[in-house]
Amino acid sequence: MKSLAALSGPLADRTLLVVLGIAMVALAFVALRRSTRWALALWLVIIALVPVWIGFNLGASGNLYVPIASGVALIVIATLIPGGPVRFTLADGLVVLLVAVSAVATAVSNSSVALSFLLSLTIYFVVGYALGRLAPHRIDLRWIYGAVAVVFTVVAILAILESLTGVNVFVGLHASNSQYTLWGPLQYRGGELRVEGAFGHSIALACSLAIAIPLTLASRLPSWLRTCMVLVMLVATTLTFSRVGILGAVLGLVLSILFLREGLSRRMRAVLATGGAAAMFVLFPVISTVLTAAGSEASGSAAYRGDLLTLVGQMKPIGVAGSARKSADGQVYFGNFRSIDSQLILTGLSGGTIVLAAIVVALIAAIVLVVLGKGSAATIAVVAQIPAFATVALITQYSIFAWFIIGLAVTSQLTPGAKELADVPGHRALPSPLPTVQQRVLVGGRAERTSQGAPTQPD
Repeated sequence: MKSLAALSGPLADRTLLVVLGIAMVALAFVALRRSTRWALALWLVIIALVPVWIGFNLGASGNLYVPIASGVALIVIATLIPGGPVRFTLADGLVVLLVAVSAVATAVSNSSVALSFLLSLTIYFVVGYALGRLAPHRIDLRWIYGAVAVVFTVVAILAILESLTGVNVFVGLHASNSQYTLWGPLQYRGGELRVEGAFGHSIALACSLAIAIPLTLASRLPSWLRTCMVLVMLVATTLTFSRVGILGAVLGLVLSILFLREGLSRRMRAVLATGGAAAMFVLFPVISTVLTAAGSEASGSAAYRGDLLTLVGQMKPIGVAGSARKSADGQVYFGNFRSIDSQLILTGLSGGTIVLAAIVVALIAAIVLVVLGKGSAATIAVVAQIPAFATVALITQYSIFAWFIIGLAVTSQLTPGAKELADVPGHRALPSPLPTVQQRVLVGGRAERTSQGAPTQPD
């Protein structure tokens, strides 16, 4: 009887927490259901300002970690349903294929590694993708762009303040879990702090800011305000001293100036080109000085990524590579590599060459859309991230946000699924429906590396 009484206490406490959790989710659903716009805005604020180590553990043993950004995303997704018919695309099929292959792999070989990949895929990637696919069916696409612009301008300002003061306030949000241990420590390059905001890593912050640039330019905000926002984002991206993040920001700006079809006049394109060039002219000496001071640390990072190409031959057509293994402390290795600093390579190692080939084809299709001037702002943002997908794993909130933009890109290429911008002066309405080739794109799956360890070589 004593043992039963001893068990009943913790069990009762756990049951009470579960009941309270369900009640809070129900209340949040009712509150957010009243305004899908502000529900999405709340999620964007959480993505941008709540670190990935703030979350909760699920499962019988409590070993399934879910960041709060993914949990809130599920509630927001529920508020968006029903939202009108959603046309199934080849991109959706690619996501289904990735999930199906990952599920099958858990029963075939390297089940523990495959299960880790499947859980990361579901918790981080699929949730973000579903939210991006559904949101434009209930919320005006330009409003979403504007919300991203405002939130990430705040992120950029906080990053600049972090650089000036040397203080990251988000690290003070301590959590006693492995995520905080992994992403909490600050980074330095050449003796200079690499700002990371709430994103846990400078690369994640830089790439997320780079994604926001094309969307900011396509929003309904006044031209002068959009220009100022983009310049602030460029400065903040530079202060991360992430080469691939800076490249993504510049590429997103250039592609937007050349190919963005939404809301940019010739005058604004000229102002952006001039202002962007001037900003990079001023900032380049800062970047060069820090990279030079970093010395072999920066060059070693590039060499390490080159070494990862040796893993390509170890990929299977379907499923986890045979070289995958888990160490005694739960770390995943592919051969002798623990950190796979390439999302494309990691996806091939985790899902197989068939999935990887489909992803590459989808990315090429996205590039074609952009070059032909038929890509939306979200599609341009995805294309500008291709160098990052090739050289960086999707980590922390960046993984969820990137997949949200991928889902947004798919929906924004379809009409009448997404609300387009006929009320913008000078905007030329898109034909409806778009040609079949545009209905059959965009962009495939990747794998998340958070569960596989921190980057051993910084970008």
